[in-house]
Amino acid sequence: MPDNAIFGKHQFKPDEHRLFSGERFTLGAQRKNEGWILLFPDFFSGDDTEKPDFEQGEYFQTGKSNSLLIVPALPEKPLLFKGSKLHVSPGQKLTFFLKIPLTIQVYFSKIIPENLLKEFPTQRLSDTWFGEPFDGEPAFSIGSGFFMTMEEAVFSPFESICPVTIHNNSHGVLEVERLIIRVENMGLYQNKENIITSQLLVEYRGKEVISSATYHYSKSFHGEKAELVTKPRSESTRNLLKMNFHFIKNLYKQEI
Repeated sequence: MPDNAIFGKHQFKPDEHRLFSGERFTLGAQRKNEGWILLFPDFFSGDDTEKPDFEQGEYFQTGKSNSLLIVPALPEKPLLFKGSKLHVSPGQKLTFFLKIPLTIQVYFSKIIPENLLKEFPTQRLSDTWFGEPFDGEPAFSIGSGFFMTMEEAVFSPFESICPVTIHNNSHGVLEVERLIIRVENMGLYQNKENIITSQLLVEYRGKEVISSATYHYSKSFHGEKAELVTKPRSESTRNLLKMNFHFIKNLYKQEI
């Protein structure tokens, strides 16, 4: 689990409440009867953190477990990177790194889908659209910033590092333009003080040939014994292949 006081398993006594504060948010939690009252970041403003009013929170009936788990995750929608400044010559391979803000997930007792109480972003991302007006999908925009090495960037405890490698196996120069990142197929790994996503590997073979995008663990970026902190939201191989084809088909299309 990441070296952060917020993340991890927290044991509560009956009626005990705690506040978990990050750079841009505060989360309040209180054990009440056989459930939990949660105060989410939208509630807090000004001096609310001094005497939080848990009567204004959301109540979740969960049973006898007194443990609450707070874990990092990736955003719930795909991410759109505007890479118009990146060009890859034929036969060349380009690796760069992106910052992806983390989402916070709150579970009771243990980390299984049916025990998820709530999730919320640590940073608001802009809504956008990927693809054609009538043949596309909603996404979040992460802008155009990138880094050629991990050492170039300063990452906060609530940001993950996303390694991206693009291999141009076509006969022409590839301008990245709009790159969709399927974060639902990515896990999160802990490597020393950094949280690193699965590596995105794109092999481009030309507009008329089906190319591929894969998401996987890499010793080069995650280390020899990296801890898997969060599993991918989706682990379906069939769905991954379908989405990869859609990704390549839309690689050159303009965002509206």
